[in-house]
Amino acid sequence: MEKNSYDFELGKIKELIKERGAGRVGLQLPEGIKRVATDIDTEISKETGAEVIISGNSCYGACDIDEKLMRNVDLLFHFGHTDTFSFKKRKPVLKEKKVFFIELRSGVDIKPAVEKAVAEIKGDTVGLVATVQHVHALKEAEILLARLGKKAVIGKSRLKYDGQVLGCEFSSAVVPCDEILFVGSGSFHPAGLALYTGKRVIAADPFTMQISIYEPEEQRKKRYLVIARALDAKTVAIIVGMKSGQFELGKAIELKRKTVEKGLNAYLITMDEISEDKLFGFKVDAFVNTACPRLVEDFTHFKKPVISIKEFEVVLGERRWEDCFVL
Repeated sequence: MEKNSYDFELGKIKELIKERGAGRVGLQLPEGIKRVATDIDTEISKETGAEVIISGNSCYGACDIDEKLMRNVDLLFHFGHTDTFSFKKRKPVLKEKKVFFIELRSGVDIKPAVEKAVAEIKGDTVGLVATVQHVHALKEAEILLARLGKKAVIGKSRLKYDGQVLGCEFSSAVVPCDEILFVGSGSFHPAGLALYTGKRVIAADPFTMQISIYEPEEQRKKRYLVIARALDAKTVAIIVGMKSGQFELGKAIELKRKTVEKGLNAYLITMDEISEDKLFGFKVDAFVNTACPRLVEDFTHFKKPVISIKEFEVVLGERRWEDCFVL
């Protein structure tokens, strides 16, 4: 298998397959590492004799288990996420004990990126957070920051680990601090952190050594513009996510009722994956997403506005603009 900086725990996986006598196993990986799926398949099948099936569907979080594949295998290995609250809600899945989470801990040293990020920190105290791939190294980063004259606060989390963040869960960032220091890759998490905490976020990528800055005012301006576009909507489609970890039919029905009471036309539409081409054919003025709350921030460029429940409450006159992003 190609060299990389993640621990795929292949020894653990092969041992579990042998212990369970699993004849058929499934693999589900996030987009960024699907390139190694065939290598994992080859190694597992060669050493265990199990038939391996790779999921080609999305893998956005623990809320996004490929349950159709799960029902057709003896074991499903879900890579890159932890068994968080959104997964634990689903008792039938837990009862079967088929799904095993491989967290993909990174072996890369995060200290050089953290040291480089210090030059961008303006305040004395930072909230220190990371994705699960780097969360085990946050204590090392905390010690390094102290030596460099910065106090770090690692907050308690509703997730598995203190300091851990998801694209939809930032409880560990709600700490007394001047700014947030995020350790990880990509813009998805730091943009959400700036939006929902209202604090400046310095993102340090340990792989590329790139340091990026996310200003809360910039992130919120983008969302305010989308909300403004929805203010004149007369017809609204309320999207019901069909992934079991994102399925909120009750909320959607209640939202439709309130919408109709406000004199607007409202419709319920089910969807597994939300994309502009899937929304394009519907004759409505705006869409309200009740699935993954972070998804709407990826849809700013859509021709028709796609907003969250809280943002729609602004449109309905039930919430103040400045309260859109309260955690």
